[in-house]
Amino acid sequence: MRSTLSLLFVSLTAVSWAGIADEFVLIPANPAFAFAKSLNPHSSDSGETSPITTAYYLCRHPVTNAEYAEFVTDTGHRAPGYWGGRTCPQGRERHPVLSVSYTDVLAFCEWKSGKTAGWRFRVPTEAEWENAATGAKVGNYNAVIATKLLAEDPDRLVTYYHAKSTRQGEQDKLSDVISVNASGAVSGWVNHANYTGFVYTDLFKSINDAGGYTLDWDAFPACASQYGIFDMLGNSWDWTCSVIVAVNGAEQGQSVNAVRGGSWYATKASCALTYRGEGRAPKTCFATVGFRLVAVPTGMKISFR
Repeated sequence: MRSTLSLLFVSLTAVSWAGIADEFVLIPANPAFAFAKSLNPHSSDSGETSPITTAYYLCRHPVTNAEYAEFVTDTGHRAPGYWGGRTCPQGRERHPVLSVSYTDVLAFCEWKSGKTAGWRFRVPTEAEWENAATGAKVGNYNAVIATKLLAEDPDRLVTYYHAKSTRQGEQDKLSDVISVNASGAVSGWVNHANYTGFVYTDLFKSINDAGGYTLDWDAFPACASQYGIFDMLGNSWDWTCSVIVAVNGAEQGQSVNAVRGGSWYATKASCALTYRGEGRAPKTCFATVGFRLVAVPTGMKISFR
């Protein structure tokens, strides 16, 4: 049966493969796949099994600002807020697009499917994502920007801006706010209890408003997964199509989409292969969340968990 499925997969893709060959990687089926860690944050059990019975094509990079700009131009769809208009920010063409809701993602997939003969597009399941991310290392995360800023101007004065901050309007030298230790952990990044830390300074706000500290998707080539997939851990979270029950925040107990991979804002621990984020409401956007695509041959029926 497995050999029949493989032959069917090859026959369906033989003619149209050239249309996606430069960007997509064939990931073999993995019927024995199990998550590396339990998806239940309150459990110490080993990871749940989630057989991947069919090979799939995963894009080697997240959808970029430049690719999303084509979609926006063609369809009139809303642009991410940090663009400041309907044109992607100069110099960020190859950065992952951010601030796109799951609803935006579905619209992009429908648009791209209509433009690419022989293929339809979607985002991966959690199992497909983790399977393809095996062997990846953390690239761009919060220690990268913290290290850069401290090297450039450690004495720069930053101002606490938030209205609820216990230090609103007060200033500190950047080096007195954040530090990075030898293992890549950032101290002073954020304190949500009193709205202090680097995240509540004017310097961070200006970076975040401009789209965050993202980098080109191949800025860390040595961090690619065993399949040669880039940016799996860090730079931007990836939406998945897997629906989970939220365990945190206002949506606790509600159905949300899982996000994976961590981002430029995330700690090193949050960029772990096994870490699961929660995507919240379908129309909600995040300055740290983007997406990458799975290509499926037209006419091929596949069931996903």
